[in-house]
Amino acid sequence: MSNKSSISSLSIYRAIAMMAVLCIHATSQTIKATQTTDSFVVYNFMNVFSKFAVPAFLLLTSFVMFYNYCDKGLTSWSSLKEFYTKRLKLILLPYVICSTCYFLLNHWLAYRSRGLGDTLQAYVVSLIKGTAYTHLYYVIILIQFYLIFPVILYFFRSVKSAIWAIPIGFALHWGFVIWNKLDLHIVYKGSLLVSYSIYVMVGAFIGVYWNRIQGWFNALTPEGSRRDRWITAVVWLVWIAASLGHVQLWYATYKYGMRFNTLWYEAAWNAHALLSCVVLIQLSQYIERRFPERFVKLITRFGDVSFGIYLIHPVILYLYRKIPLGDGDSISYALYIGGGFLCAFLLSWAIVELCHRYIPFSWMFFGAVPKKRSGNVQRQNQPTQTTVHPPN
Repeated sequence: MSNKSSISSLSIYRAIAMMAVLCIHATSQTIKATQTTDSFVVYNFMNVFSKFAVPAFLLLTSFVMFYNYCDKGLTSWSSLKEFYTKRLKLILLPYVICSTCYFLLNHWLAYRSRGLGDTLQAYVVSLIKGTAYTHLYYVIILIQFYLIFPVILYFFRSVKSAIWAIPIGFALHWGFVIWNKLDLHIVYKGSLLVSYSIYVMVGAFIGVYWNRIQGWFNALTPEGSRRDRWITAVVWLVWIAASLGHVQLWYATYKYGMRFNTLWYEAAWNAHALLSCVVLIQLSQYIERRFPERFVKLITRFGDVSFGIYLIHPVILYLYRKIPLGDGDSISYALYIGGGFLCAFLLSWAIVELCHRYIPFSWMFFGAVPKKRSGNVQRQNQPTQTTVHPPN
């Protein structure tokens, strides 16, 4: 069976999600530094509003995997071997190399007096848990998904079974959240795939049903119907309300020390992130069809190399933060934070692009080398063939 045409607008989706990751990490230190200042409202908004990023990538991964495999399946040994060999090469190997580099950096900075045995033990634990650096936990979640994907695909690859994916995803997600609150008390539950069940299962549903529902995701384009545009208006209004509610919840917590039941934080983040994913798919469809072609090509390319950018950008931020910063409520501080974002964005992108262009084995460090796109970006319902790869 021939491969389906890939959905080219998802590279734009990936680019926007990657920008959210950069925004989270660029503003991570501002929450504490500006908590007593007037500018805190801005930094809190930028940081909390962007926290749809990891759910967005996981939903995208599930969407793409189910879209690509729901027809052909993964039932033979040869197909399973091909599937896992590709992930081993393009996900696990870059992760191990990247984790090793970050572990050695941390060891050199803070643990040079640690014994060899303790160092090796800490290294193995960091690989298993994704703790060599703060952002690597996401890759561990991704690996968990790939490990169980053939099983999920087996049960939800048909249109009839996929209809149950969303309610089952909600049940798994909230069942685990409540169980963890009442009994398990796992502190770092964010490193477990089950914490993101709803995003995985919604992605599965969209992937299986894409040919039936893609018309609604084009509601912002000239192809959209009046009915779809009304539904879109409601979805966007609810998304804005959920996003602002999530931001305000954390503003009250950080600024005034107010504490709420942890289930409220989970629910606010859940609603904000899930609706953000839906809005992002629709927005990326619109951008691809309606924005200037040069801009579309540029943002698409950024999305195509985002896995490498994800892996390397913390190094850029670490080096940038060696520059002394100003007062948290000053213009110079705002420029400093903005400069960190731009450095992480531009330098990381430049490094990954140059490596992919001039180093034959760059895939070992940054994942799949994006394929060159020929011709104009297609702006119709049937997208051009392209490669969809992580971080997703």
